[in-house]
Amino acid sequence: MRTACLVTFFVVLMCAGPAAGQTNHQEPPAFTYGFELRVRNENWNNLFDFNSGLDDQRVQVRYRTRLWMKAPLGRNVDFHVGLNQETNQTIVTRKPYRFDELMFETAYLDLKRLFVPGLSLKIGRQNINKGEGFILMDGSPGDGSRAFFFNAAVLGYERKHTKLEALAFSNPRTDRYLPRLHARPARSLLEWNGQAAGLYFTETGLRATTLEAYVFRNNELGDIRPAASLQYQPDRRFTTAGARLTRKLPRGFAAVAELAFQTGKQSGGAEIRARAGYAYLKKTFGSRNQHYLFAGYTGFSGDDPSTPGRIEGWSPLFGRWPKYSEMYLLSLTREKGAGYWSNLGFWQGEFVYSPAKPASIRFTYYRMLAAHPFAGNPATFGSGTVRGDMPQVRVDYTYNQNWRGHILYEYFNPGSFYSKGSPAYFLRFEVIYTYTGSHPI
Repeated sequence: MRTACLVTFFVVLMCAGPAAGQTNHQEPPAFTYGFELRVRNENWNNLFDFNSGLDDQRVQVRYRTRLWMKAPLGRNVDFHVGLNQETNQTIVTRKPYRFDELMFETAYLDLKRLFVPGLSLKIGRQNINKGEGFILMDGSPGDGSRAFFFNAAVLGYERKHTKLEALAFSNPRTDRYLPRLHARPARSLLEWNGQAAGLYFTETGLRATTLEAYVFRNNELGDIRPAASLQYQPDRRFTTAGARLTRKLPRGFAAVAELAFQTGKQSGGAEIRARAGYAYLKKTFGSRNQHYLFAGYTGFSGDDPSTPGRIEGWSPLFGRWPKYSEMYLLSLTREKGAGYWSNLGFWQGEFVYSPAKPASIRFTYYRMLAAHPFAGNPATFGSGTVRGDMPQVRVDYTYNQNWRGHILYEYFNPGSFYSKGSPAYFLRFEVIYTYTGSHPI
């Protein structure tokens, strides 16, 4: 750690001034800062067991506060730091209100120019999102939507329309790299200690087409769950390789597809052979292209119980966030874990209509399936492969640059994949206040 700090300090000193041969036509450096308060009221029922005979309704209010700032250390180096605190007040079933911990959401150096033109480096705790977040979005899924950080180093090289990034992550099971204030008992951010390294390539110079390709090597080690549990995962090491293609078509249409494969081994000798992907067609229309229609399919392979020496179940890497559903992300808790998108396929249709500039309404429908039944508790799981049907409605409203909010309603009607047939629902009201400022230095 001491060596890493010395190397980073040396690089900062070398990069603080203009790169050789570089003219100073940049905007003057500025100190920027921001504050955000998010309040969510959530109400759900039956989403874990789909059994109305059991009283498992939950009503809660979530208060999340964020503070952040960016301080320039020179024309080519910025320091970013952000604090985050979220407290949940459970109303049904009522629990005592307790102020939760204050943690570092971000703390990283952004070296925008290194010794070679086009070369940059970000090192430290940071948020990373690639593509649509299919494999790379959330490095700390265990804390819900409080934060999405990675402890990472990202070395990038960009020339014209081409960018290549080398990424390395270290995401331990609990937050041990930075201090926590008013620390509660250690919160589990992952079920295991995760490390990864890989390359991400982006090409935007093709006519009406964007191409992304990637390869990552992952280690998932030290699962703390009981070895006898169906959810327990022995140590595994595997490689994920994939690509994403976006193609703009005439008349406001666009086609998007992404496909990825996983190979590797799990402790005990089992081979990993998994795949996942999606494809959809999107049509935008309206005077501001504010409306759209969307139809497509998404699939994640599932583990075949008839092949004990092989694991076909997809590992979602860093894609365990509510991309598809806030409710169903939680429902997966009784399979492999919350947001563990695996053994799942769904057809999706979506329509977004914006009657006025500050408002939009989204209607989404999912027909959800599974490749194989899940051999879990028969009180919850059945013997079929039809997960069920899930319609969603979301209304967003942006009042001004400071205030915005939304209402989200999700309804799930379970199929033969579950042994019980009681519908589940999820309802959320959200309001966000944001303030940002900037001062030239």
